[in-house]
Amino acid sequence: TNTNTNTNTNTNTNTMDLMTPREARITAPITAALTASTIALAGLTTTPTAANAIVSSPDFDTSVRTFFPGAVPNSVINLRVTKKLKDREYRPYNTILGSSLCSDEIDSTALSLVQNLQRSLTLAKDGGVFNLGGLGGVPFVGKSGFGAFLSHVPTSGKVVILYGPHVGISNEGVVGKVERVGQANPSTSCGAAVGAYKAIKAGGRGPNDNFDYQEEFIIDELTPKLQTLLEQQKNSGAVNGFVNANTAIAAVTCNMFDVVNDVMEAQLEAAFAKPGFWDKISEVTLLGGIVLNRGHGAGLVGGDDYFQPLQFKATNKNGEVDMWDQVFGDLKRTA
Repeated sequence: TNTNTNTNTNTNTNTMDLMTPREARITAPITAALTASTIALAGLTTTPTAANAIVSSPDFDTSVRTFFPGAVPNSVINLRVTKKLKDREYRPYNTILGSSLCSDEIDSTALSLVQNLQRSLTLAKDGGVFNLGGLGGVPFVGKSGFGAFLSHVPTSGKVVILYGPHVGISNEGVVGKVERVGQANPSTSCGAAVGAYKAIKAGGRGPNDNFDYQEEFIIDELTPKLQTLLEQQKNSGAVNGFVNANTAIAAVTCNMFDVVNDVMEAQLEAAFAKPGFWDKISEVTLLGGIVLNRGHGAGLVGGDDYFQPLQFKATNKNGEVDMWDQVFGDLKRTA
């Protein structure tokens, strides 16, 4: 039995190696869930690696390791990132911080990653955060918003942008649910991503609504991505291409990262192409990934949320510098 389990695990690993980064990222939750199920049936246990820095509820910890195996607490991300950026001459007086995270209040608590980075990278009294994001973490501010943000950079200064979607993991390990202060029961996180997923399963969205354009954009962008995922997984033996609800929401969240990342990259490429851009700004750093919200409130462990880093690179007039291996080389880059 042990031999068969190891063979299955190795086969999954080899298959992932042959995939593109995006394919590996969006199929990893299903592969991880299937592997975890096989191991559990075989009576084996696995040793947690990257995501065991803080002991929390066993169910929360298990879901983090299963679906987002490269995630670590916010405080760990903050220490690693700020150390690397300080080595690259990022200082409070020459750095501006932007974020493109979901509008949800649980993404900007005192222990959130964006607040950690603000305290570490900007001036204690005067350093703020330019909010680029809307629902799901998509940078809905558009050309005008990016233009305003980049015009605020200190002369010959540096830019740091934290971006990506988020997903809650409840104390009981339910992906897509999270306990909120003052509420009796866990609620949805991310509501925009989960709502889009439900709309797509139900056949798509209705007519355009000027007062709900952000959610409509997310539905439109996720629809082809999720259909592709369903097609890829149709032979997995799972209902609707998903092993269970946790796997489904994890997969939706991974696809949401691609949506956010595509818009972020497109907006910045357009900005970089403008004449004289690098005469005013010396470097732009992107820190992209998935925020994992944990439950907060009475009777819960609380503390740091987790972050699954998926992108860490700097761009300047000389080109692009991928800093992933130097900073997160010990973590899995897929979620």
